[in-house]
Amino acid sequence: MYSNGSTDPPRRCARVPNRALVAVTGSQASTFLNGITTAPIPIPEDDIWKRNGGGIYSAFLSAQGRIMYDILIYPYIPKSPEEKSGYIVEYDPRAASAAGETSTSAQQASPKHPTPTIISMMKRYILRSKVRVRDVSENWDVWAIWGSSLPMPVKDIAKPDDWRWGRSGAVEPIFHDAERAPVDRMEAESWVLGQDSQSGPSGTDAIWMVDRRAPGMGIRALLPKGAKRSSKLLIATSSDHVASSDEYTLHRIKLGVPEGVDDIPTQDSFPMDANMDMMGGVDFRKGCYVGQELTVRTYHTGVVRKRVVPVVLEAQSQAPSSPPGETNSADPSSVVTPPPQTAVQASWLSESPRPRPRAPGKLLSSTPDGYALALLRLEALKAAEGGEMKLFVTGSDNQPITISPRRPDWWPSETKEEEWTE
Repeated sequence: MYSNGSTDPPRRCARVPNRALVAVTGSQASTFLNGITTAPIPIPEDDIWKRNGGGIYSAFLSAQGRIMYDILIYPYIPKSPEEKSGYIVEYDPRAASAAGETSTSAQQASPKHPTPTIISMMKRYILRSKVRVRDVSENWDVWAIWGSSLPMPVKDIAKPDDWRWGRSGAVEPIFHDAERAPVDRMEAESWVLGQDSQSGPSGTDAIWMVDRRAPGMGIRALLPKGAKRSSKLLIATSSDHVASSDEYTLHRIKLGVPEGVDDIPTQDSFPMDANMDMMGGVDFRKGCYVGQELTVRTYHTGVVRKRVVPVVLEAQSQAPSSPPGETNSADPSSVVTPPPQTAVQASWLSESPRPRPRAPGKLLSSTPDGYALALLRLEALKAAEGGEMKLFVTGSDNQPITISPRRPDWWPSETKEEEWTE
C-alpha cells in the first residue's frame, strides 16, 4: 500500500496544468447546477461551505451515464454588491472534441457523439433559468498546495467519518459536516500563502477549497493572474516550496486520484470506474440529474468491475521478486513510461493449465520516474496482489514493463455482506 503521510514535505505548491474555469452566476445557479451534476450543490451563501472545506468534487455526465467532465466547484461570492453570487467550475478543457476544438490522444469520445465545450453543454440546459455562464480562465491560475504542515482541522475535513457500501461494490465516504466546527479560514489561508498565521492575510482575492478527493491531497486554490495578483501571492508562489507539475501528478497518483482526460477519457468512463464514488463525487440519493438513471441502477443492481489504481512500473529485467502485497524496493526511475491508454497485458504465474486471462485494463497518466495510474479489472487486481498473475505493458523498445499495483492506505477495506447498506 501507498502511505502519503509521514513522507510528505512540510509544504509544496504546484501550478496545475490543463485546467480551465467557468463562472456560473445568477439567482438560479444552484438549481441549475443541481440538475446536471452528480453531487448536491448548496447555495453559495450556505454555512455548509465553512464546514465542508469550501468546495465540492463532482462531474457532468452524458445521458448514457458516462463522464463528460470531472469538475471541482468553488462557491463564489463577489465583493461588489452589483455582481451576482454563484460558482466557479474547474475542469479539463481538453475533453471537448467537437470539430475545430482541442482533442487529445487520450480522448476516446465516439465521433458520433462529440463532446461539446463545457459552456456549450451548459447552454443546452439553461433554457429560461436566471443563470449566466462565462469563461473566467484568464482571471485565475489553478494551484495545488499540500504537505505535512497542513493545519490539523483542514486535514480532518478530508478524512471520511465512515463509509457506506452498496451491493454493487460502490462505496461512498460519509462526512458529518453538520457536526463539524467551521474551518478557521484565516489560519488555513495563511498556510496557503506560506505566511505566519498571526499576521493574517488580507485582500488576496484567492479562492480555495480543501481537496477532499483523498486525505492528503491538501488545498486547491485559484490565485489571481498577472497584475491582479497581490504581493503576498507572488511570495507564496515564488518560494522554495514551489514544485513542478510532475511532482503534483506524482502526489495525486500515489493517492489514487484520477484527474482530467488522461485518466478519465471523455464519454468512456463510468463514475465508479474512475473512483468518483470513493472520492465523494457521486450522491446516489440525489434528485434528478443528467445521467442519473444508469448511475443509480448500477449502484443498486449492477457490479463495479474496474477501479483506477496506483501502480509502479519496472523494467522486467530489474523487477525483483517480493512476497505478494509487499512493496518492492526497485527504483523505477529508469523506466520510460508508455503513453496513456496503453493496454495492460497479463499472464498467469502458475504452470498449471488455465484459461487465458481477460484484458486486465489500460495505463493512464504517469510520471517520468515510473509511477502511474491504471484502470484495472478487479479480478486482475486481486490475482496480481495474490501472486497469481503478472501484469505488464510493452514499452517503446518492445520490452515488457512489469506493473505492480499499490492500493492507497486511505481506501476502505473490502466490504462483507453484512456491511451492505442501501
